[in-house]
Formats: sequence, structure tokens, C-alpha cells
Amino acid sequence: MNYKYIKNLFSSKLGIFFIFYLSILIGFYFNENALGGAEHDFLHHYQFSQKFNIDFLEMFNRFGNADMATRNSPIFWIVIALLNKFLTIETIRILNSLVSLLIAFCLYNCLKIKFKNQNEITLILLSSTVFLSPTIRSLSIWPYNQIWGLLLFILSIYYFLKFKEITNKNIKFRFSLKFLFFLILSSYIHPSFAVFILYYIYHLYSAFRLSKYSFYIITFCLILSIPFFMYLFSTNVVHAFYSAEGIDISVSHSLNLSNKIIIISTMFLFFILPAINIKKAIAEIKLIKFKILLIILFLGFINIYYFNFPYFESGGFGGGFFYKLSNKLFENNLLLYFFFIISLITIFVIFGKKINNYILFLALILSNPQFTIYNKYFDPLIFILFLTLFKFDIKKHFFEKKFKFFQLYSFFIFFLMISLFKSYVL
Repeated sequence: MNYKYIKNLFSSKLGIFFIFYLSILIGFYFNENALGGAEHDFLHHYQFSQKFNIDFLEMFNRFGNADMATRNSPIFWIVIALLNKFLTIETIRILNSLVSLLIAFCLYNCLKIKFKNQNEITLILLSSTVFLSPTIRSLSIWPYNQIWGLLLFILSIYYFLKFKEITNKNIKFRFSLKFLFFLILSSYIHPSFAVFILYYIYHLYSAFRLSKYSFYIITFCLILSIPFFMYLFSTNVVHAFYSAEGIDISVSHSLNLSNKIIIISTMFLFFILPAINIKKAIAEIKLIKFKILLIILFLGFINIYYFNFPYFESGGFGGGFFYKLSNKLFENNLLLYFFFIISLITIFVIFGKKINNYILFLALILSNPQFTIYNKYFDPLIFILFLTLFKFDIKKHFFEKKFKFFQLYSFFIFFLMISLFKSYVL
């Protein structure tokens, strides 16, 4: 056995990723289900996928309707059905687990573009945090379209970052087609990613204005989007996106923007905390002008007034860490409201006057049109966006901070542990 080769492998970035990937395989052996509902979701949709092999056209027409109502695109489950003709479901699950490696590697390549002056090991360790994500772990073990949509979305981010660093208009145009292609592809797999086109439009307009490139880009997007819109409006899947399984709710209740703003803002704070230097953040908060602070509080209290997200002891329809902590400890939302105000102030400090940050945050909120607001929709999406697309002085807050990785990994291990505890004990 060539021990030198093995040593070199495990000292390389691929080796580090593979060590983390081994934990996914261990989780696979024990049927780990940190999300709690990942196994159920997979088995539920896997039954649908098998029907594609019986009568494809009938199943395609029925998918998303009546007894087969789902927020999922049929594409992923069609692929699963095709693979299942040649491979056992356990083999498909093993192959599916490789998506965690691909996500980590693609994120690493994004970070290499974004942080050119950082050493390789720092970026590898940053990328490897995805292996501790309950969502990545669960959906690597129990196949689901969201994780593959995320991979394609990260590829879109990669080409967008290349687009941003290029000045030549022709080359810039080619990269724009690439990142739009992968965004549209990710939307075909998991439709919620489509809303991030808002962020891209802002940058495309800044780069090309109203030029021939803009015309080509619009035409390109429209052509690739035609099948999506045909399917969307020919089925009942639109209703499934804003409804909630098991309860009868009105559209206005389901689309209550205050619910989404409060919960997603506190989720945002929760997931970016390990990358923030708390002392520096507090110092910056103290510099906020009193008038600005009053406006933030006013906006905060308006959303609190209209907040009506129901709490269920069993977990119900999601809500995130601060929402559940507030209701567990005090049986009300007061603690949630406190962290929401802290979230708004922190977001204002972090985003500064950069309009692209607010557009990206708006897209994040609009990506969840349905009534339910689960952690899995934003883990690890928020942290990935924070590292790659949000404009933020991460050097001052993270790279220059002592014990940065101790804080980072402690947080993600804690989050994984409470997810496992919730799934297997509560």
C-alpha cells in the first residue's frame, strides 16, 4: 500500500472534503435524519416517482394536483424514476450522497474568487461547514430536489462571481448567460431559486443598461423559461406553493409578509452569528443615528403588529430557532420580537447603504411564498449567500478574528446536535 499517496491525499483539499464526507456515509449507515421529516419526504415523493415508470404522461399531468399535491418540480423525481430502472434505490441513495461533496467543492471555488488573498486551508474549512448542515446531511442521505437545486444555484453564483470580475463586455455577456442558465436550471429542480433573478437583474442592468446585450439576455431567459411557465399554470402546483398541508388557511394568511419578514430575519441573524465579530458589531450599532434607529423600530413594530404565525408544540409549520425558543421558554413571541429588532439593527449595520444587499435579502424573503417557514429552506442557503453574494466586510469580522474557526464549528456542531436531539428524542 502506498502510504505516501494516502498521506498526500488526506492533506489535500480533496482529502479534507473526503474526511468530512465520511461523516455523511456514517450517517447513511445509521439512516441519520437530522431534519426529522427528510425520510418521510423522500418516501412520500418516491412513491410518486415510481408511477412515472408505469404511465409517464398520466403521471406528469397528475403531478402537483389533488392527491399528488406537492411544491416539488417533477423533474427530479422523473430522473429518480429513470435511474430506478437500472439501479436499486439504495444505490441511488449512495450516489445521491455525493452531492454534499459537490456542494462543498463548488462553494470552495466560489470563495477562491471572492477572497483571493485568503489562504487555501481557510477557504477549505469555510466550505466544509456545509457537511455539518442538518439540511445537507439529511438530503444527502434521503434524496430530495432541494439539495440538487442548491448545487446548481451555487454553480450560478460561481459564474456570477466570474462575471463581476470581468470588464470586457463580450466576455461579461458570455458569463451572464452561464450564470442565468444555471439559475434557470436550479429553478426547474427547485422553483424557489427562481426569485433570485431579481438580484441578477440589478447587476445585469448596471453592467449592460439598455443595450443589445440586454435584448439577447431577455430573449435567452424567456426561451428557457417557457416550459416552466407552461407547467406552472397548467397544474394546481401554484396553490401548493402558498398553502399548508393539514389546515385550511386563506391566501392572505399564507402570504402574510410580516410572518416571513420576522421569521426569516431572525433566521438570518441566527445563521450569520458565527461569522460576526460581536464586539465590532456592537460598536457599529452604537454609531447609528437616533432618527435611523427610530425608523427601524417603527418598521419593526409594524411587522410585529401583523405577525400571526401559529405555534404548535410538535413543531408545526417551522419558525426557526428564536421562534421556537421564545415559545418553549415563555409560551409567547416576546423573545422572538426582541431578536427580530436585534436582527433588523444588525442587518442595517451589515448591509450599510449597499442596495444590492437589500435586493438580495428581499429575494431571500420572497423565495418562501408558502405558509410554512422551515429551517431547511434557509440552511445552509443563508450562510452561503452571506459568504458569496452579500457585500460585507468579512475580513474585519471573521478573517482577522482569533479563534474564528472554533466559534464557527462550535456553532454548526451545536446546531446539528440540537437538530438530531429534536429529531430523535423530542
